[in-house]
Amino acid sequence: MAEITTTTAANFIPELWADAIQIYAERKFQLRNQVTDFSSLMKGGGDILHIPKVTEETAANLSSGSAVTYGANTDAVVNLTIDQHAYEAKRIGDHVKIQESSDLFNAYAKSMGYAIAKYIENYIAVSVIQTHTANDVTLGTDNTFTTAKIRDALNIFLTQGFDYTDGETFFYCSPAAYMSALSLQDFFDASRRGDGTNPNVSGSVGMIYGIPTYVGNDWDDDGDTGDETASIFHKSSVYFAQQLSPRVQSVYDIDYLSTSVVVDVLFGAALGGADAASTGVVNFNNP
Repeated sequence: MAEITTTTAANFIPELWADAIQIYAERKFQLRNQVTDFSSLMKGGGDILHIPKVTEETAANLSSGSAVTYGANTDAVVNLTIDQHAYEAKRIGDHVKIQESSDLFNAYAKSMGYAIAKYIENYIAVSVIQTHTANDVTLGTDNTFTTAKIRDALNIFLTQGFDYTDGETFFYCSPAAYMSALSLQDFFDASRRGDGTNPNVSGSVGMIYGIPTYVGNDWDDDGDTGDETASIFHKSSVYFAQQLSPRVQSVYDIDYLSTSVVVDVLFGAALGGADAASTGVVNFNNP
């Protein structure tokens, strides 16, 4: 009878890891699923996706007997560059035995999948959303909201033509800022909000002015001047593309009597919008 060895098992081990890591990565993705995803356009290759910044049009009144006037806009473009190559690598001894232990296998797969997801989420939050400075709102006290400051941000959204109640606007806060949001009476006082999902009952902010609200460790709350402690953004204002889904490769290393497993992903993200001021991103900065 033929024996299953680490050499022959290598034919199916990558597939096992790939499926498991993908599952755990997808469970962790949250921010990535709340931005505009152009991944399907990058499957054919290339490293830059050119996305037109479509200028808002204004309809004209047609005069009797006159010809229509054709627009000839020169639209700008967003270059979404696929330039982020994230990876996670492990060398695991007695690799086939790990496959036989579902708990241990899941622990390693979970760790690697979450690491990839965390890298992507952090990049979108810190290197894309928080870099936008055209619509900043500066708080009066570090990590502390007032309803007036939140309304200042929403006024920016309305001025830009965004409907922040459309289900595609999201509010992310640092842990300290989130605790501040929990304390705002407009959102937890029973006389103002008496439903069963108010923070006094649920322990979660849930929504602020109709915007789904989340806590995110990628937002700073250490109190440094200028730090972004929270952000409100619209889905259409942040672009993302993943050219290479989590790919798993493995090779048996006889010198270490172990199998080296590497998972990697290739992606990019960028801000959208016809111009900086009209981009649907507002960051709350510490004073």
